[in-house]
Amino acid sequence: AGEGLGFIAILASARMIHMAHLESRMKTRPTSIPSWVFVLWAVPLLPGSSFRLWWSGFFVLAALRHALRLPEEESGRNPAFFWMGSHLGLAGLMWPSMALWGLLLPLGCVGLRPLHPAETLSLLLGFGVSWGVLPTLLWLLRIPLPSWDGPSVMHWEPMFLLPWLAFGMTGWLLRQQSLARATARQRNARRLTQWVSAAGLLLGAAGVMEWTGQDGAHQAFFSGGLFCAWTIGWCFPPRWKGTQWVPWALLLVSFAVAIRPWLSAA
Repeated sequence: AGEGLGFIAILASARMIHMAHLESRMKTRPTSIPSWVFVLWAVPLLPGSSFRLWWSGFFVLAALRHALRLPEEESGRNPAFFWMGSHLGLAGLMWPSMALWGLLLPLGCVGLRPLHPAETLSLLLGFGVSWGVLPTLLWLLRIPLPSWDGPSVMHWEPMFLLPWLAFGMTGWLLRQQSLARATARQRNARRLTQWVSAAGLLLGAAGVMEWTGQDGAHQAFFSGGLFCAWTIGWCFPPRWKGTQWVPWALLLVSFAVAIRPWLSAA
C-alpha cells in the first residue's frame, strides 16, 4: 500500500513539473522530458523509501510552481507567496528534512528580486497556516500524526543513479549557454530551477542534514530527481523531433523499472 501511495505521489509530482514547465515558458528540449525524467529517477527508489517523502516532494513542487508563476503585477505576488509558504510548511511536516526547501526556495526568489515586507509577511503567514491548521485538523479528526521513522535501510543502486547525475550535470552546463538568448522571464525561471535544485542536491550529498537521521539522506534523492528533471532535456539537440514518441518510450521504461523489484523478489 505504501509503495502504491508513493507511486501516485510520483505521478502527481510529474504532472506538477510538467505544468510548472509550461506555465514558466521555459523551452527545455523537448518539452515532455522533465516530468518523465523525474518518474524514471524516483520509481526505482520506491521499495526503500517512505511514501511520505514523495508526497512531501509533491508539496515542494507545488510551491515551486507558485514561485515560477509569480506575476509581474504587484497585486498578484502576495497570494503566490502565501501559498508557497503553506505548501513548503506542509512538505516539512510530512518529511522533516524537506524543510530545507522552506529556506532554499524563498532564497531563490530573493536572488531574483528582494521581497517587499508584505510579500515576506505573506510567506510567513503561509508557513504559520500550514503549521497551525494541519495539527489542529488532525486532532479534531482524531487522526494521529504519522510516524517520522523512515525505512531502516535505503535500497538503491549507485551505478543506476550516477549516469543520471552525469547527464544532469552536462545538461546544467549546456543550459548556462542558452541564458543569453532567453527572455527575462525565461532567465528567471531557469535560474530558479537550476540553482535551487543544485543547492538542494549538494546540501543533501554533503550530509548537511545529518541531524535528521536517515530521512536526511532520502531528501538528497528527491533533490537529485528534481535536478535531473530540469537539466537532462538540454542534452538533446536543439531541433530534435522526438517529442511525440519519447513519452511512450519512457512510459515503457518506467513500467519495466517499476516491476523489476517484484520480479527479482519472485
